[in-house]
Amino acid sequence: MAEVKLNEVTKRFGALTAVDRITLRVGDGEFVVLVGPSGCGKTTTLRMVAGLEDATAGDIYIGERRVNDVPPKDRDIAMVFQNYALYPHMDVYNNMAFGLKLRKVPKREIERRVHAAAELLGIKEKLKAKPRELSGGQRQRVALGRAIVRDPKVFLFDEPLSNLDAKLRVRMRAELAELHLRLKTTTVYVTHDQVEAMTLGQRVAVMKDGVVMQYDDPQTIYDRPTNMFVAGFIGSPAMNFLDARLVSEDGKIYVQGKGFKLLVPPDRATDGVRGYVGKEVVFGLRPEDIRTPEMVHGGTEGRMFTGKVRVREPLGDEQIIYADCAGDEIVAKLDPRLGIQPGQDITFVAMMERLHIFDKTTEQAIV
Repeated sequence: MAEVKLNEVTKRFGALTAVDRITLRVGDGEFVVLVGPSGCGKTTTLRMVAGLEDATAGDIYIGERRVNDVPPKDRDIAMVFQNYALYPHMDVYNNMAFGLKLRKVPKREIERRVHAAAELLGIKEKLKAKPRELSGGQRQRVALGRAIVRDPKVFLFDEPLSNLDAKLRVRMRAELAELHLRLKTTTVYVTHDQVEAMTLGQRVAVMKDGVVMQYDDPQTIYDRPTNMFVAGFIGSPAMNFLDARLVSEDGKIYVQGKGFKLLVPPDRATDGVRGYVGKEVVFGLRPEDIRTPEMVHGGTEGRMFTGKVRVREPLGDEQIIYADCAGDEIVAKLDPRLGIQPGQDITFVAMMERLHIFDKTTEQAIV
């Protein structure tokens, strides 16, 4: 095992900067996820670590070894691709053994490693099957097995679950997490799916336009996003963003918009927030941090606002409500058993202890 370090790594394709001066450290045995929308540079970053793309600038280390000029086969990494990349004419055993045969590993050792990996992944009975005879989940396990038998210092995953159906993705996420707990191999995992990022990553790097916007543990990214992009990308449905102004009355700070005037709790009214009194800001509140009076125990003073329900999405364990609040759209996650119907007026309660406030110009978090 080994840590992976990227120091000011840049990748340009002609005039296009795909990755812009990324600095990251993945600890020995850590599971780190690179997440972001298509075209943000996450796969290019992974491919530079693998040696499939050359870095235009910066340094890449695996352990203490600078690997910029080291061929992929000599970096002691194993990569699992989105499309599995299995040899269709080979059975499962030979797909998993192929890389070891190229490296002239003794036959008995190959057999030991392949059978051990197949046992670990629950595909021992499929060793004689061809890829066309396997389900999508089984093919993915073969691809994982091919990586495991190499016993690499680093696993690199490039959207490995994106070709699976939703139910199987959930199952494979759990299996990958359990696999990492067993093997404890340093892992860099690329996905556009924020649920995969939050559930798998010990730390998550949220990327946009080739830049890491925030690199932290999943809960910190969710609770304290550093800017509006991270706040809007992580969480489903996305955070509500409302144009507002901070005002001061009787020593209290309020966030005021077209259809609301809400009290900023004293412990959230930091010096930074007070410095924005009288200025335009963006008020952020997650859908799960909006309630109705029936759902709240305790006082609601300074936390209530109203809207008109436009759409209701019942999901069994919750319902998503889309409402109009003086021209602003509000999305709320509410108790599914509340008798809410489209067209009705509704009173909301904002959990203001969980508010977010952003600079309207820079989009950076104030609180």
